[in-house]
Amino acid sequence: MNRRHTQSGFTAVELLITLFVAAAFLVAGYQLFNVVIRDGGQTRAESRAANIAYDYMRKYTSTAVTVPCTESTPLTDEVVAVEGLTNVNISITITCLPDAVNSLSKVEAMVSYNTPQQTVTYATYTNSAGASGTADVTNGLVAWWKMNSDTNNSIGTPNGVGTNISSAPNYAGQNDMAYAFVNSGTAVNSSQIITSSTFGLGAKNVALSVWVNNTTTASLSKGVFVSVGSGSGYSIGLGGSSFITAGNNLIMQFDGVRTMVTTTQVPAGWHHIVMNIDAAGVPSAYLDGTPVAGTYSGAAPSTPSGNFSIIGAISSTSSFFTGSLDDVRLYNRMLPQSDISLLTAAGPM
Repeated sequence: MNRRHTQSGFTAVELLITLFVAAAFLVAGYQLFNVVIRDGGQTRAESRAANIAYDYMRKYTSTAVTVPCTESTPLTDEVVAVEGLTNVNISITITCLPDAVNSLSKVEAMVSYNTPQQTVTYATYTNSAGASGTADVTNGLVAWWKMNSDTNNSIGTPNGVGTNISSAPNYAGQNDMAYAFVNSGTAVNSSQIITSSTFGLGAKNVALSVWVNNTTTASLSKGVFVSVGSGSGYSIGLGGSSFITAGNNLIMQFDGVRTMVTTTQVPAGWHHIVMNIDAAGVPSAYLDGTPVAGTYSGAAPSTPSGNFSIIGAISSTSSFFTGSLDDVRLYNRMLPQSDISLLTAAGPM
């Protein structure tokens, strides 16, 4: 009788097949692991970019739209630093709907990031009160110079005409988003922006808002940030006892008839300054959203004349300012504390 013996274990061929299958599973598992890690990294990057886009959209929704709508591009490929991302740029565009609904604006924030480039976009429709129902800081706004690479009036006309000004970074360090001014000692070489209108402003119920970068010491500081009218009108700036004496004191003046010299100094760096004129023609000042104490004296104020307003000087020949200015606004109403606080918190546009 013949007996068959069965060999236990793998043959050489079976072993090779088993090893091949195991290797294939290992490679597939490694590739799947890499895909999971890569997708997780892309998701985190997209989340960071989306947060930036949403934050910027909310900021410009609450502060940069007007009624009626005014189309604008507040930011174009502005470089921003975001942890965990590279080559980050943000653009903001504000577009308008047909005239039938001209109270609405579309605010769109687009963030591009990393290499190869990827993008995230957020958009919303809003009126001037903003999506969150914040105060309407465009109510009563009759002139608005954003200083974003030009001297145009964003509310209407006329635009400003600059002399001896140069582009400068704004408070956030963004280039070409403000203008630098200089007092050279002569009118020919000093800086100013002139616009041929007083925008119908009277001597009461008025507000001037401006962002100021005071770059000089108290021994050199003086000059006017914004002036409305010539011969009569009002101005806000800094100096010692007046706009032509050196010092960092915040000063308001109805040209030649009423002056308010405060004891509050404008520190170096960027600051938000507001001049309010109430229903009685009494001026008051705010520095970074906080009221500034001061006394005034002189005759009753008069309505601005001369049919022009100036940024960076009191006239075309005197009281020039040295430093940077941004986001200049003129209102035909007083600004309440809530609006001033909102403007300060939002920063210049």
